[in-house]
Amino acid sequence: MKLDYRAFGLALLVCSASANTAAGATTEEQNSAEAQPQAGAQPAMTELSAATGVDYSAGHYGAASDTTVWNIPLDIKAQLGRVRLQASLPYTFIKGPGHLVGGVVVADPSGKVTARSGVGDLNLSAAYMLVREQGALPTIELSGSVKLPTAKSSIGTGKTDYALSASVYKSLTSNVMLFGSLGYSWLTSPAAYRLENGITASGGINFRPAQNQNYGVSIAYREPVAIGLRGQAVVSPYMTYRVSKLWGLTLYGLAGLNDASPRIGAGLRLTIFG
Repeated sequence: MKLDYRAFGLALLVCSASANTAAGATTEEQNSAEAQPQAGAQPAMTELSAATGVDYSAGHYGAASDTTVWNIPLDIKAQLGRVRLQASLPYTFIKGPGHLVGGVVVADPSGKVTARSGVGDLNLSAAYMLVREQGALPTIELSGSVKLPTAKSSIGTGKTDYALSASVYKSLTSNVMLFGSLGYSWLTSPAAYRLENGITASGGINFRPAQNQNYGVSIAYREPVAIGLRGQAVVSPYMTYRVSKLWGLTLYGLAGLNDASPRIGAGLRLTIFG
């Protein structure tokens, strides 16, 4: 059985979204895995999909009390051969002393607990499969994203951020694949504080026991978003089940690897394929 990378892209997309919220250093290659054809095959023809669900994370992030974040996202994706276009807009609920900064949670030094909600920032991304896996050569993909400030100031920074990354995918056997990415993000500082640009890195392994099932784990890291803070790192197990040609289900968990990361998180996605 050969790996079809598209079969587990749904799970990887969800894990990437969760890592953005939790660690800022995301597995961007997870967003594109669904678009990758099996080794030696031609790229997929045009395919459209829409997804929604819920994401949850909680952690101290160096503060005395938890900050909890709930997201209800709307994700739209178009796969056009080697090209993938994506847009994601969440509705966000936050409670605690933390604030979303550059896609990650940073504790307020005052420790004041507040609750707020509203439409989050709009994330747009595009990716191109530069090389398709063939023999010893892995699949290589280049991607870029921009975060537009559609959220109010209590939810986001009110600034535009950018990111670029390169991702690789390599089959070990007919049902096991390794994936990884290396990228860089540029954060625009608001008036209140200065943010730091930084490197993002990630990797993981995917196991596919059946054509419509995938199980795996990914790990992601991002350099500190501000001076004096630690980098955020998360590990995320996931599973995906393609129920039919029309829809699929993804579940994932999330655990932080240091006190600057979320302590715990989880989420699900329901995806409709056009």
